[in-house]
Amino acid sequence: RGVDGFRMDVVHLIGKDPALPDDPEDLAALSHVPLNHRPETHVLLRRIRTLLDSYPGDRMAVGEVYLLDTADVATYYGRDDELHLNFNFPPLYAQWRAESWRKQIERAERELNPLGAWPTWVLSNHDNQRHATRYGAVDGRSRAAAVLLLTLRGTPFLYAGEELGLEDGVIPPERVVDPGGRDGCRSPIPWDATAEHGWGTVDPWLPWPPDPEHRNVATEQADPTSIAHLYQRLLVERHGSPALQLGDLELLDAPDGVLAYRRTQGDDTRVVAINFTDDAVATPGLAGRVVLGTDPAAEQASFGGTLGPDEAVILQP
Repeated sequence: RGVDGFRMDVVHLIGKDPALPDDPEDLAALSHVPLNHRPETHVLLRRIRTLLDSYPGDRMAVGEVYLLDTADVATYYGRDDELHLNFNFPPLYAQWRAESWRKQIERAERELNPLGAWPTWVLSNHDNQRHATRYGAVDGRSRAAAVLLLTLRGTPFLYAGEELGLEDGVIPPERVVDPGGRDGCRSPIPWDATAEHGWGTVDPWLPWPPDPEHRNVATEQADPTSIAHLYQRLLVERHGSPALQLGDLELLDAPDGVLAYRRTQGDDTRVVAINFTDDAVATPGLAGRVVLGTDPAAEQASFGGTLGPDEAVILQP
């Protein structure tokens, strides 16, 4: 059927202790999902990988290995004989602070690089609050987060609707569907600005996310200043830059509240700078042409040396 690969749900649960022992009392009430880390799983994953590799062409498996220790997750890459990629979940719980994200990047580089494992990055998914909601529903932050996600070293994963800047739907008690509390991030995506938002009903299975009259596919596609267009431009820039696709990452010194890093592949270099604060911040030492940014008016000009509130830029030195 032309499938290139599979996203494997909680795949680290396929291996079990053969004795099936009772849980210790202090763990009996907890979910096994973040606790199951068994050697039997790796045997099974190697069998799956062997099967995938037996098909012609490139095949890829990405695992939902919901262990919140990056070093543990790294073992599920094996020696390039288990999963090709594993979701990196700790960033889902990182605060919108430069120092928090610097630690996330340092951790991924430190714990994955020695194994030759390729990182992944996610900001939102179907089990957690959308990052626009977590970060305070500030449009500037959502735009800066898009620059972050699509310029880090590794494979980015987008959750449907984040390219529209969607927030979680507000779910009244009588409309709750999921007892796990995940309904907000699963509100239906508005396709257009009509009352039915492209779904053929004004009363879908869950309430619409906030501001569907403006945050919908048709409206944002027609607006070149929308966050949807920013995502598209970022993807074009990424596809055109070997540094952003496969380059090394070097964290740079930056003022408090600013995260900066350099991506390099061969003779292609990009420098990314992101202001995580609500204030303008001077950034001495950063220079180059702004090839893309959250402020389109600054693009294709020399960087002025100051980042506005929640501003992010990609520079070509």
